[in-house]
Amino acid sequence: MDYHETARSAPVQWGGASSHHREDRRWTPLDLILVILLTAISAIMTFTDLGNRTAPQTFWMPGKAGDYFTVDFGEARKVDRLNLYEGPGAKGETNIEWSSDGQKWESYAKVEHKTNRVFTWKSEDKSVEARYMKFTTVRTGYRLYEAAFFTKGVESIPIPVMNIESGSGNSTSSEGGGQEVFDEQQWAPYRPDYRNGMYFDEIYHGRTAYEFIEVMEPYENTHPPLGKIILEFGVRMFDMTPYGWRFMAGVVGTLMVPLFYAVAKGMFGRTRYAALAALLLVLEGFHLVHSRSANVDISGVTFTILMFYGMHRFGETKWQNGGFKRALGYLALSGLFFGAAAAVKWNYLYGGAGLAILLAFALVRRWREGRMAGDFDTARRIVLTLMACVIFYVAVPVGVYSATYAPFIKATKADDSYKDLWQFQKNMYDYHKGVKEDHPYASKWYTWPLMIRPVWYYGGKDLDKGEAQSIAAIGNPLIWWGGLAALLASWWLGFRRRDRIVLTLTVAYLSFYVPWMIAPRSITFLYHYFPMVPLLILSIVWMLRWFEERGYNGRRVTLAVGIAAAGLFIWFYPVYTGMTISREWMNVMIRWLPSWGF
Repeated sequence: MDYHETARSAPVQWGGASSHHREDRRWTPLDLILVILLTAISAIMTFTDLGNRTAPQTFWMPGKAGDYFTVDFGEARKVDRLNLYEGPGAKGETNIEWSSDGQKWESYAKVEHKTNRVFTWKSEDKSVEARYMKFTTVRTGYRLYEAAFFTKGVESIPIPVMNIESGSGNSTSSEGGGQEVFDEQQWAPYRPDYRNGMYFDEIYHGRTAYEFIEVMEPYENTHPPLGKIILEFGVRMFDMTPYGWRFMAGVVGTLMVPLFYAVAKGMFGRTRYAALAALLLVLEGFHLVHSRSANVDISGVTFTILMFYGMHRFGETKWQNGGFKRALGYLALSGLFFGAAAAVKWNYLYGGAGLAILLAFALVRRWREGRMAGDFDTARRIVLTLMACVIFYVAVPVGVYSATYAPFIKATKADDSYKDLWQFQKNMYDYHKGVKEDHPYASKWYTWPLMIRPVWYYGGKDLDKGEAQSIAAIGNPLIWWGGLAALLASWWLGFRRRDRIVLTLTVAYLSFYVPWMIAPRSITFLYHYFPMVPLLILSIVWMLRWFEERGYNGRRVTLAVGIAAAGLFIWFYPVYTGMTISREWMNVMIRWLPSWGF
């Protein structure tokens, strides 16, 4: 195929669809086989070793300072470690003392309960010979779910507790007691790990999902509620366990694969390119990391893919022969997922500007087509489309966004209602505008495309000497760096050809990226670049198609890209999933840049 033959195939509109756009988009049995295979691979990687399906569920919440209980081991035991597991509230202080005779008490640990340790195990290492341990509340405001004492050498089994005696003057308003703190010893680990506790922003998002279920005052209110509502379903099915609070992120991340396949099939019109796009998504580290963590970004990014695809298909659908109604259907789909994305995080609202630009391009094309064809009904349809947009992009998103606040309003202790919805938004804006505290893994927007500073989500503790364990928000280098090159190349080649796929990808990319250049929030992170990653993948696919259309060697390039992506995915797999590897391998082979701190 000669380049100049298709460079300007449509003189009256932006880019006539290429021959592939006119191909049948209907799925074949091969499509079903490929999408099932790729989805299964993604699911296996996502749910394997995702987290424990067990965790303490009962707790003690003291009612006043001075409440206490005493633990009796039955005989003097060697105590080397205390592990504590706490839940919502997570403020206050506990004084823990030890005694060999129940008369003379000495301090073992003073525990300050903090919000960044909810649903995690905190270790206190101190060696004593004790028969009794006393837990005394210094300041209230916490929920202690479980405690366990260990002796070195028998780390797998907590020291058995023979008796627990509560203080005679304990508050009657307390919830639970010492029995609840030691009733689930079988779930107490010696070594805290991502498998048995929360890490990074799970302490906000996963925790808030639980608070919605329990109708408790939500701690995290800096993002709209929809992402946490989605996480709720996993907690309801599997309780408040690591597997439970991560389950729905895994479901959404897995479902992103067939959805992305469908999007690529719809855009490129070829099974080959749909499978290639979905394969690269499966091999993308950022996607896997966020599919295995109780975060809201995986849902938001999925919604942004669908909202831009809906707009793309609206622009590709001709209005003749019943196409106008079908086009409005795509527009409604786009508006619905635009509202859903905004209800997850505000930064996905940025894509609304891109949707408006693509809408304008599409309407200009329809106007020119109608004028050339002598279709005098085109003007009426454009007016109807604009009227429909008021519903699809204003009323529907506002309705979706507002509806997601129902569990939040129900859970707040204040007398809140929907009349306070505007105040909630003002509070969120003030929070993000005021985020100025330095963070060791913060990064500026201009460093994101080169992946200069990945966010270190989790670092293993209590490892043997020479071992390392990390989970980092880092992408597949080929997809990020190669995708950036493909994106820039596609801009040059695609715009000369007036290619509408390139137009969609360009507008979507810039609409998500440019606002960060002027955003009032000064502390930003690499995960804010996540919505651009699927666009990089589609840019790679577009460029590979361009190479293939120009000769047999193009298929060799595609094969080389697929093999390299798979190889790099395997190379970085340990830091995507928290595998324990040697520290030397981590430092020398995986930390390619000095700024990669994990």
